[in-house]
Amino acid sequence: MNGTIIPAMAPPPGVTSNFVDPPHCGTKFIVVNCVFLPLAVLALAVRTWTRLFVVRSMSWDDYLMILAVVLSAVLSGVTLDMLNYGLGRHMWDVPLEDFTPPFMKYNVVAAIVYCVGTGCTKVSVLVFYLRIFPSRGFHLAVWTIVFIAVGYNVASVLANIFSCTPIEGAWDLDVKATCMNRPVFYFANAGLGIFTDFATVLVPIPWLRRLQMPLRQKIAIGFMLAMGCFVGIVSCIRLASLYVLLKSTDLTWATTNALLWCTVELNLGITGGCITAMRPFVRRYFPRLLGLSSNGYGSSSRKYGHPLNSIPRDQPDFGNRSQYSTRLKGGPGSSVERILPARTEEGIVRTVEFNVDTRGERGSIA
Repeated sequence: MNGTIIPAMAPPPGVTSNFVDPPHCGTKFIVVNCVFLPLAVLALAVRTWTRLFVVRSMSWDDYLMILAVVLSAVLSGVTLDMLNYGLGRHMWDVPLEDFTPPFMKYNVVAAIVYCVGTGCTKVSVLVFYLRIFPSRGFHLAVWTIVFIAVGYNVASVLANIFSCTPIEGAWDLDVKATCMNRPVFYFANAGLGIFTDFATVLVPIPWLRRLQMPLRQKIAIGFMLAMGCFVGIVSCIRLASLYVLLKSTDLTWATTNALLWCTVELNLGITGGCITAMRPFVRRYFPRLLGLSSNGYGSSSRKYGHPLNSIPRDQPDFGNRSQYSTRLKGGPGSSVERILPARTEEGIVRTVEFNVDTRGERGSIA
């Protein structure tokens, strides 16, 4: 105790409360926020540019990701302000008036924002998958994961709001209240989060294996999946930090690492989720990264496309065939006309390829 200031917890034997220059572990928390939040914002900016100016189509997954970034910014603002009320210091070095209600109230708000933010991120990625893979079995698997993710995140928000009876007992220690064991709840919630993290990464793999694509594109997709796995690993590390919090009575000190890994997990999830939607951006501005030529294709042939509605109405019904081809043969040249169903934002495009023999012997026009 120092003068008339009452500490949030009595110091251990042989230790004196220090309210002037106490030990502090909050610097790393500031660094993490200054690195990972801008990374997520940059990823969202590229994604939004892609959707608005390259693909020219916004969808629900984009809006959910925008909301996730807004919530990530709110989480950073709330948790950084918690440094002014004891976060990163030992409880015996924190004045009781700072701990309750300010620190405790911010802690509840941060938990709610984190749950909603991670839920938006995962659902955004899963909804994006639905637009890529048309398989009914895949859609069933994705909707199952969406149901689990939304369910436990909504339950988490409600549990944080109504963790005590009366509600204000969660942050005001002067109120007599009956409360659940919040660290235990966080521990169980983290376990479900890890399950959905890895499920979101693993569910598209059986369908991705069936796709034929250049090696560089496979590497790019592998990188995206690796990012998702890394988010799952971060969730495991956060679970370990929650275990420390579960066993510790020094709440203001132990909460620092838990909130730090929450920030890393949320922002890495946003970054990885945005990367999955950046392929049209890379295709237009950095085609060689995908193994494409500067005109967006991997060969010297020129490909032109026009909307499907320009095809004459008397064309035959193609049914479920993945590709329809008409070849005109004769003479020194030949032509190939294809209608390719694109499972991407660009829609179905009728394409005509022109191959020109530059040796002067003969030419082929398609």
